[in-house]
Amino acid sequence: MDGWLGRLCRVADEELLAGGLVNAGQVTRRADAVRRPAPAHAAVLHQYLNRLAAQGFTGAPTPLRLSPDGYEELTFIPGDVAISPYPDWALTEGALASVGRLLRRMHDTASTIAVPEADWPPQFADIEGAGPILCHNDVCPENTVFRDGEAVAFIDFDFAAPGRPIWDLAYCAWYWVPMLPPRLAAVEGQPGLDAVARLRVLADAYGLDDDERRELLALIPVVLETSHWFVAARVAAGDPVFTRIDAERDPGRWEACQMWLDEYREEFLRALLA
Repeated sequence: MDGWLGRLCRVADEELLAGGLVNAGQVTRRADAVRRPAPAHAAVLHQYLNRLAAQGFTGAPTPLRLSPDGYEELTFIPGDVAISPYPDWALTEGALASVGRLLRRMHDTASTIAVPEADWPPQFADIEGAGPILCHNDVCPENTVFRDGEAVAFIDFDFAAPGRPIWDLAYCAWYWVPMLPPRLAAVEGQPGLDAVARLRVLADAYGLDDDERRELLALIPVVLETSHWFVAARVAAGDPVFTRIDAERDPGRWEACQMWLDEYREEFLRALLA
C-alpha cells in the first residue's frame, strides 16, 4: 500500500507512546513492536543488545529490524513507565532500590561482553573515556519499565557508550534520587523526597563498597555539568523541546544544584558510609 492511504493506515493501527525528550512524538507501538528513530550507531547497538539477551539479561528490548526509512523496531516490554509529574509508586524507596538492583544485574552481564567498536555518542559518555562496559547513560524514570512496583527493564539505549559502571550509576542517581535541591525536585515532579536517604538506598541496592560510595558522590557534580552542557547545546541548536523545557525551569537551576551539592556533601557522605 503506497502514498497517503498507506500512511493513513499505518497511523491508524499504531499507538503513539508518550515520554522521552529527544524522540518526543516519534515513538509508536504496533502490537508487540516499538518503532522509533534509529540512532546512527543502531546496527552495532542491536548486536550488543542481542548479546545481552544471549547472556540471560531480559531487562532490555530485543532488536527486530532496521528499516530503510531510518527507523528501528524493537520488542515492546509491557509494564508501567513513570512520566513527570511522577506517580506515587515511582517515588518509593522500594522502586528506587529495584532500579539499583536491575542496573547492577545489567552491569554484571555487560562485564561478560566485549564492547563493540563504534562511533558511540559522546553526549553523556564517561569523562574518563572508554571503560570496561557499555553504559546506558540515561537511566531515568522515563526509560525504566516497572511491573508491580519493581523495575524490570531499561529502554532507550540511544546514549549508550563505553564507560565505568560507577559513571552509569552516577547518572542513574542524578535522575532517580534525584540529586536536586528539594524545591527544584518538587516543581520538576519529584516532591517530598529525602535525597540524602535515597542516595544511600540506591548505593545499598547496587552493592557499593565504601570507596565506590565516595567515588559515586564525587561524580555527581561532574554529571551535573555534563547534563547542563547537553541541555545548553540543545537549546543553542534550536531544539524546540529542550528550548521549551529550559524556558520553564528556574533560570538559576544549575547554579542552585551545584551550591546545594557543595553544602550537603558531608551529609551525603556520612549517610553513604554510616
